[in-house]
Amino acid sequence: MPKHFRAYPIGLIVILAMSSFFAPAQPKADKGPSLKVQADTLMAREDYAGALVLYDKIIQTTKFKAPEDYAVFYSRAYCRYGLAQYADALKDVNQYLEKIPDEQGRLLRLYINQELGDTAAQLEDLNTFLTANPASTQLLRWRASVLMQADRYAAAKKDLRQLLVYEPGPEVKSYLGLCYFYEDNLDSALVIFDEVIASDPAFIQTYLYAGSLCLDEEQFDAALFYIDKGLKQEPTNRTLIFYKGIALVEKDNTTEGCRWLTKAFEAGEDDAAAYLKQYCYGDD
Repeated sequence: MPKHFRAYPIGLIVILAMSSFFAPAQPKADKGPSLKVQADTLMAREDYAGALVLYDKIIQTTKFKAPEDYAVFYSRAYCRYGLAQYADALKDVNQYLEKIPDEQGRLLRLYINQELGDTAAQLEDLNTFLTANPASTQLLRWRASVLMQADRYAAAKKDLRQLLVYEPGPEVKSYLGLCYFYEDNLDSALVIFDEVIASDPAFIQTYLYAGSLCLDEEQFDAALFYIDKGLKQEPTNRTLIFYKGIALVEKDNTTEGCRWLTKAFEAGEDDAAAYLKQYCYGDD
């Protein structure tokens, strides 16, 4: 069957809200107050291109005698991040952190490396943050997400279990089930999903995870078991409707499967089109 889905958790890659960490860094000695005020004002207005031009001028005319003079590199890195110039932003924030190794610079570097897909660099900074804040649930979620992206599922499970102590709930426990699946242990994953369904039957994402993973393993009866349970909770869920159509056509129940695939497509599930063409309408 076509591989339709690799179920990395939607939304698990956690991004913390832009916070006061991202306030423009303020040097103690203002080498060019007029130009800097203009640049900071443009950055606050999210005119990153305009601010970047001014920060470039400030950097060209600054002698960088004191560590606080390097705060302008943070501001320029922030602008470059806003302009999706991630490689250059990383160079600037690293230059800033060499002289001013503070949390706001490290957090910005985390966001930059997230965009660059550098999981090792993200984990290095997250480990530093967690050393100082070991009970932070936001940081544990973030690190677990990055560990899963890096295929380090044993370490991710450790973080998720710790997180469950602080924040028990179906979302985090479902991520734990995903870790077992990606370790090629579907049975243990389904045990976890069954526990989530028993305690939180209205949490739809569990049915989506369990159904899609069973589809990928070509266990179509098991997939239908979870899909049908999910549809009892949310009959109009178009993804579950789509998954049911896939499971049925793969079990050679073409007529019923095509009916469900058509329902999914009409509900806005564009991925159903390929299955309709293959199983219901032919390649012509």
